[in-house]
Amino acid sequence: MSERLKIVRSPVRSRPQPPLFNNYSWVLMNTKLKVLKDKYFDYSMIRWGAVGLITNLIDYFLFVNLYGPIKSVFLANLISATVATSINFFTNHRWTFKSDQNHSNSGIKYLLNLSFWWLVSTSIIKVLVVLNIDPKIAKLIPLIVIAPINYFILNYVVFKKKN
Repeated sequence: MSERLKIVRSPVRSRPQPPLFNNYSWVLMNTKLKVLKDKYFDYSMIRWGAVGLITNLIDYFLFVNLYGPIKSVFLANLISATVATSINFFTNHRWTFKSDQNHSNSGIKYLLNLSFWWLVSTSIIKVLVVLNIDPKIAKLIPLIVIAPINYFILNYVVFKKKN
């Protein structure tokens, strides 16, 4: 064989690839993530999520079971929200945010916050039901908007720690 054929038939070796992260960039990324976690993450978020999930399940199942017999979005949502938010208030006050405010101060702020978001939620559900969306689905849609905003309102306004 000629020299040329040997070169062509030789196995192709790829050039070594640089590592995706060298040690310095890995440390830098971990440091930045730690700063972001320390600045924005609070374990109350996890507790709030657990409490919110449980109380939203209570709210949802009460709404679905009440809407069938009474056929009133307003009344079904009022009853289900009242039961679920009573549980939510006491659990968030003591466990989630470990509030040191008395119940009357945080209770008034909580009721104002609740009333506002309840009106928004009921209005959205009513519009969706009028648009022929199943009430079982319509009840879940406002949560997507309300829940993230409500965490910050509860944490920094309603259950704000005394400093």
